[in-house]
Amino acid sequence: MKKRFLIFLFVVSLLESTALFAQSTVLSDKRLTLLTFGDSNGTFPHSWPEQLKLALPNAQIHNISKSGRTIGFVNNGDSTLNALLVTEQNLKKAAELTRSQPYDFIIIELGTNDGKAVFADRQAEVPGNLGKLIGLIKRCPSDVIRNASIIIISPPPYGAKAEATAKYAGGGQRVKTMSKAFRKVARQHGCLFVDGFRTPGLDIETMTTDGLHLDATASRKLIEPVVALMLK
Repeated sequence: MKKRFLIFLFVVSLLESTALFAQSTVLSDKRLTLLTFGDSNGTFPHSWPEQLKLALPNAQIHNISKSGRTIGFVNNGDSTLNALLVTEQNLKKAAELTRSQPYDFIIIELGTNDGKAVFADRQAEVPGNLGKLIGLIKRCPSDVIRNASIIIISPPPYGAKAEATAKYAGGGQRVKTMSKAFRKVARQHGCLFVDGFRTPGLDIETMTTDGLHLDATASRKLIEPVVALMLK
């Protein structure tokens, strides 16, 4: 029994070290200036913007993600979580951060909170709101913002644990629909697109604790196709 337990610990340790190596592997030494714009999945110490920093150590990355953020809805009664209402202010701050260095890419990963059950009857508004958000960026007075390429990441799937709650019930189908719609919006507005709903290797049931918030491995998986687009 003791021998089996020691073997088990060894396997767990090996898997953890392998995952850590994968998350810290440098994908490019290219110098880029990036603006990342997301919700709670962009705010954790292991979040996808942090994974970008590990994958691109010479990149300058400014992260303005905020937990609870939607594309265009007032979430939890807080208007500051509605991206459309605060983007102009946020872009002004982002422009100041670079000290005249133009952004190469602006990466947007939003939609998870727009898929909440409370917004189920307003899903037809979501793609249009994304188009409005892109328009605000493209019309930004600052050329360090305005001339950046925009990458849209559609939201990852909802896991069973999230969908089992009243707050997120039915959200899986809603974010699946968003993925198809966001691809069209990105194409219409000349943006790059990454399908976060079908991220290779991302298992929402095993790579989250709550079916919603990505762990380090899932966050790394999410940014790998993003980096591939930026390095083309």
